[in-house]
Amino acid sequence: MTAPSPVVDLAALGVVPGYVDAFGVERTLADSTRRALADRFLRSSMLATEPIVATPGRHHPRLYGQLQYEDGTTSRVCGVVDRVGYHTLTADDGTVHQVLAAEEYLPQPPRTSGLAVQLYAARSRDSWGIGDFRDLAFIARSVAARGAGVLLVSPVHAMAPICPAPNSPYSPASRQWLNVLHIAPGDAPGAERVNLSDLAAQGRSLNANRRIDRDAVSRLKGEALERIWAAVRDEEPVEFRDWATGHGDDLSSFATWTVLAETYGGDWRGWPTEFAHPLAPAVAAFAAQHADRVRFHMWCQWVADRQLAVACRSGATICLDAAVGFDFGSADAWLHQDLLALNFEVGCPADPWNREGQRWTLPPFDPHALAAAGFAPFRNLVRSALRHAGALRIDHVMQLWQLFWIPVGGRITDGAYVRYPVDALLAVLRIEAGRAGAWIVGEDIGTVADGIRETMAAIGMLGYRTEIAGRCAGNPENTVGTTGTHDQATITGILTGSDQRDMARIGKAFDATDIEQTRDQLRCQAGIEASQPIGTNQIRAAILAQYRQLAACPSRVVLATLDDAAGVTERPNMPGTIDDYPNWRIGLPAPVEDLLNAPLANDVIAAISRR
Repeated sequence: MTAPSPVVDLAALGVVPGYVDAFGVERTLADSTRRALADRFLRSSMLATEPIVATPGRHHPRLYGQLQYEDGTTSRVCGVVDRVGYHTLTADDGTVHQVLAAEEYLPQPPRTSGLAVQLYAARSRDSWGIGDFRDLAFIARSVAARGAGVLLVSPVHAMAPICPAPNSPYSPASRQWLNVLHIAPGDAPGAERVNLSDLAAQGRSLNANRRIDRDAVSRLKGEALERIWAAVRDEEPVEFRDWATGHGDDLSSFATWTVLAETYGGDWRGWPTEFAHPLAPAVAAFAAQHADRVRFHMWCQWVADRQLAVACRSGATICLDAAVGFDFGSADAWLHQDLLALNFEVGCPADPWNREGQRWTLPPFDPHALAAAGFAPFRNLVRSALRHAGALRIDHVMQLWQLFWIPVGGRITDGAYVRYPVDALLAVLRIEAGRAGAWIVGEDIGTVADGIRETMAAIGMLGYRTEIAGRCAGNPENTVGTTGTHDQATITGILTGSDQRDMARIGKAFDATDIEQTRDQLRCQAGIEASQPIGTNQIRAAILAQYRQLAACPSRVVLATLDDAAGVTERPNMPGTIDDYPNWRIGLPAPVEDLLNAPLANDVIAAISRR
């Protein structure tokens, strides 16, 4: 007779036993999902002891024993730790625990305003077909000179070096490293030693097309950077050598993945088996065999880092955006594969806007394995983002509390919510943000579990609101307020009906009544008669009326989108589509220096800067 399977308390292991979906239907765990999660978490939960989250100077009942501080020194502690950091406690009972000592509150921004920018779309006359870090520096100077204090930037995470080039900045190869397509080649150290005029001319010619051609950009910038590297490789700048040494194995491992991806394709799961794991001997042999190419990609990251640093010192505070995850075939997935549940993907259950639910094709971290690793991947993500930037937006902030896991190849209705060690993750966030003096905003749009917004407010994490028309008057003070995200329609798109026509053309469902109500509200607050045709003057009046409303709202920080300030009709991304709509590929309609100096942008920035 077969022995019965052991009874597993999945709730104690972090699995939510059931949930009520957006339509009021109670969902319970599918048997196959229950078995898969029980098998995984029974093993991974044995890897680590529970971390201790403490506040320096405040008593904690578990802080008794020998404490090894982050700097390697040790001392006996009796209930109190005296400094911020990542420490290790050998308790009096012999157990070993990570101690995350963090201040109670995150740094706070002043009451200010700024722009939200899709960097790839914000091209200047000197851009090579895509917005770059030099353009970001220009925008930061320009808006700061007019009284704005913040630039929220689309993710600048590293992307896979493949053709066709990936388009979505929210499906990166690595969240720790940078997208080299945002490098301005002419500003790279050593560029003065080579002739880039032919490539620069070809790059600038790409600006004539509103559609971003990342394949062409990658080809031209790749060749330019290779020319510069050939001129400097034999006499590397000491700054680069020091920087590369300081980033150690994290940098060299990412560069090795990049060369492997160039050789065998952008998905490590399809590589020869000897390269399946970053610690395999064949990987080290490959890196040694291709040492110059690996070093080249390390140098490219240094160039990108330098240019981002300049942009972050140019005027307005740069707020970077952290994606919720990374691709299955990515560098991060290859490097962290032992911490991931590769038989699941992140997504969300059905809701009124996505009635079939969503699959995001992003592998989730196993929360127990993540804790056993000392939360290093999350720490490195936050630390790298705040190396130069003064603020960080966390996309889908629910990721710190729980994620919806969908079995790979299974049904969305078979998915389950899995909880994460949120207290520890928030402590890591407070440690890194406190050290950088940076403020944090969590994207908490849509359905948010009970207590999450209250916890965010309690530690000083700002929420994110995208209320349009007069609804922004109800924004809480501890929020960033704007009119929309990259996934939502622009004011011009709503007012002219062009966004609705775009959705109808590609067969995407929409609520025509809700759109008409929003259009009526925009008309009303701008004093536009219902019978009045929509022209340039009406669009201008509606945009300015909306941003005057936003400027007066309670939110600590308010942001105009550069798309609205430029009068753009198209939204950057149409959720739930891939090739039906040119997601992440629509450039702004004119050079960014012209758009920012145009009357509409001047008046929008002036309106939100008079707070």
